[in-house]
Amino acid sequence: MIKVNYNNKSSALVLKAAYEGIVFPNWVGKKQGKITTNLAQNEAYIFFDEKHQSLDEIKSYFKSLPESVNYSYQVDVASFVHPQVGNYNEVLKAIYCSLAFGSAKLFKKTNQKEEKNKTEVSLYLDRNDKEIKQEVKKLEILTKAINDTRNLQIMPENFLNSEQLASAIASDFSSIPNLDVKVLTKKEIEQLNMGLLLSVNKGSTHEPRVVIVTYNGNKMHKKDHIAIVGKGITFDTGGVNTKGYHMEGMKYDMSGSVIAAYVVKALAQMKAKVNASAIMCITDNRINADASLPENVYQSMSGKWVEVVDTDAEGRLVLADGIFYAAEKLKPSTIIDVATLTGSIIVALGNTYSGIWSTNDDKFKVFAQAAQNAQEKVWRMPLHEDYNKGNKGSKVADLASWSSRVRVDSSQAAMFLKEFTKDIDFIHCDVAGTADVAGEPQGVLVATLVEYALLNQK
Repeated sequence: MIKVNYNNKSSALVLKAAYEGIVFPNWVGKKQGKITTNLAQNEAYIFFDEKHQSLDEIKSYFKSLPESVNYSYQVDVASFVHPQVGNYNEVLKAIYCSLAFGSAKLFKKTNQKEEKNKTEVSLYLDRNDKEIKQEVKKLEILTKAINDTRNLQIMPENFLNSEQLASAIASDFSSIPNLDVKVLTKKEIEQLNMGLLLSVNKGSTHEPRVVIVTYNGNKMHKKDHIAIVGKGITFDTGGVNTKGYHMEGMKYDMSGSVIAAYVVKALAQMKAKVNASAIMCITDNRINADASLPENVYQSMSGKWVEVVDTDAEGRLVLADGIFYAAEKLKPSTIIDVATLTGSIIVALGNTYSGIWSTNDDKFKVFAQAAQNAQEKVWRMPLHEDYNKGNKGSKVADLASWSSRVRVDSSQAAMFLKEFTKDIDFIHCDVAGTADVAGEPQGVLVATLVEYALLNQK
């Protein structure tokens, strides 16, 4: 949580923006990103040249600030408002969220004694009204959800296997009012005939889990319900179609599941007037004597049979059962899934944009607005039956899990998942390139999905 001072400044140095082209004290240095401090006046300025005056630059700067300062600062938020950067609320959100990101203490095992920070970066707001305090409270909840997501993302599988992840969520969410958590064991998953999830789990030493987190914040409109299905592969070796020697970052393959869960928790804490659920489909994908083989055929919860063409395309299998569970059991008005699903989305969009597919144009417009409000980058990708030809090309089953016939595998995967939605409006989010960046967990789309739900309040 970032400390916020309303109207009254603390004794810490006041940190302001010095934008090139706008008047600022002549003692301020003009080197990009450099802080010039005047202890006599208890002020400091960060200089931004004309090339670095944007919201993205502000966010990037404040993410790194907590670990690099020699003094305690209180950031004068109003001074950072600029036509090319953003208005007061946009700047507040950018700075608050970035400071929270950069100062988070995430999972790390060490025998070294942790040193307490001798400096602190807080915020100074020249406002004290109800609206701004509500906004700060929302940011407090949101950034906690993002950092809790990031903390689970970064944990290695030997500390967070499928059973441990389910238990961690159940424990963390147990004290939240109006939030229901249900954990399905392997036996219950078998009773539901979730054969695709079970097929991925065949090579594991740990049982699979399905965790359903439900928040009903609008009982007057029960039919308006958002179900968020998250891929929870705690480690992905690729299975028999092994990834080979390089498996760096495969612990992040569970990111979608925790993103989904913490979105719903945040909505409950905000007391949002929405109904939302998270469905976490959790297992690892590894190899043993009983592991699923390429060309094996398994029946999904929907009844459709699927040929496993490539065991490294396991994410769409666990999601398919999760999506159908949502459609069949929860009967939502919208199904959203979040997954580190395909390498091809990284080829298309890199680490900058999350790929989004939607069966409903109007709902995508709301989603795009939510991403803008959340200050996250998304890019709409195409759904088309041409991308489904490979999925429907199996000679031994209703569907194939993968096909080399379709080169755009990210859209092929989206079309595969669409087969299990029961024609409910569907938004698919592939965060393979954005869930972590260079090994740094991002908690991506938590903010966007929270904003999407808030925009759907009634």
